Amino acid sequence: MTAMLRKFLPAVILLALGVLLAWQLVPGELEQMKYEVPGIPASYPIEQKCRPVLLLLLCFLPGLGAVCYGFMGTMSRYVSRNFITYFMMCTLILLLIYVMADFTENIERFRSRFDDPLAQTLKFYGSQLPMLLYQILPYTLLMGTLWCLSKLCGTCEITGMMQSGRSLLRVCRPIFLFSAIVAMVYGIFGFHWAPNGSLYRQAMLKQERAADGSAPCLVYRTARTARIWRVAHPPFISNPGQPMRGVVIEQFDPQKPGLLLRQYHAESATWNKADATWNLNDVYVRTMLREDGEPQDDVHEDVLVMDFSEKPYQIISPGQGDRIDAMGTSNLYEQIYRDNTSPDLLNRLGTEWHVRIARIFSCVVLVMLAVPSAVTFQRRGTMKGIGIAITLAVLLLFLYRVFPSLGESGLLPPWLSAWIPNVLYTGVAVYLFRRNLAHRSFLEWAAAKLHGKP
Repeated sequence: MTAMLRKFLPAVILLALGVLLAWQLVPGELEQMKYEVPGIPASYPIEQKCRPVLLLLLCFLPGLGAVCYGFMGTMSRYVSRNFITYFMMCTLILLLIYVMADFTENIERFRSRFDDPLAQTLKFYGSQLPMLLYQILPYTLLMGTLWCLSKLCGTCEITGMMQSGRSLLRVCRPIFLFSAIVAMVYGIFGFHWAPNGSLYRQAMLKQERAADGSAPCLVYRTARTARIWRVAHPPFISNPGQPMRGVVIEQFDPQKPGLLLRQYHAESATWNKADATWNLNDVYVRTMLREDGEPQDDVHEDVLVMDFSEKPYQIISPGQGDRIDAMGTSNLYEQIYRDNTSPDLLNRLGTEWHVRIARIFSCVVLVMLAVPSAVTFQRRGTMKGIGIAITLAVLLLFLYRVFPSLGESGLLPPWLSAWIPNVLYTGVAVYLFRRNLAHRSFLEWAAAKLHGKP
């Protein structure tokens, strides 16, 4: 009983922490969606409704990994502990280096723009965590695997494990299992939170304060509804629920671009998250009916309720539609299946869609590449194999730039441009596994090929 409790105690602790984390994050995400997603919650598209479900799953993935750990044998738990330790160390080291360098570069901006620099700086980097992990997780998996297996090889523990009758694949099975869990975390981050972190960073670092301490005036255009919002004093992106002051809304004819139909000049505009409507306070409505565009009618209302589809987060997020990599996957899906999407834009959107899916599998592909590079059965160091693996990983990063650009330009189908790097590297990893299982290193195999030997 004591041994069983010791095995599953980490799972119990992580599952309890997952419950607490879900209790904090999921309601906040549902609240955030009310400021982002057009319409009321009942009318949200299915891809938007996936957001709280994926966030809930993310909270319990560490506990799921701990449950799997509890059911493993002694040797598998030993390999798992080593791998998780080195993977976490690599991840924390890279995160610390990035945050320290970024904080040093932007410290003056934080001091001048934040009312409470310490608290808001911590909040800022907390919002950046999904984006940072999305950038580094595949490579920290690679480095953690190389570090773990090279240590086990250096102490001849891998050889001892294999002499007990286990194959190299069987010995490394825990590494592949936890890499798959990390790949799921990576995919969840890439669904919405990593692109949103990139957008939030863009807004927080570029949004200068006005003379009165408020956010600067902005202009938001939307072609679908043919409306232009001009806001003299918008709220900051960190407080999307605050009222917008000095609002001018211009409604154009969707069928006749450039034909102004109506103007709304409001002292302030407030978002009603309960029914997804806008309250325009102290508003003058000017209706344009004459050919010369002069106002035919001018009406004043103390409060005017309008069902504009724009939401606060859309309006106060600068450049939201300019960068595809800053769009959530649900927004990509909506853009792809929109009727008026141009072919060029469709290629870019489709390529980004497939790249995000392909990069989930790149986490496991890089681990497959690291295993035969780090494991050696000869009396030599492992640094040459590790160097080759790191070089191949850098080359993969380059290929993830080159092939998607071919897909965006229409030279390759979007799905093919996204998956070619994974297919190539899976083939390389399988071949390295075959050579390593034959107790031959990659360098020995390459030398044999140069001399025409099998």
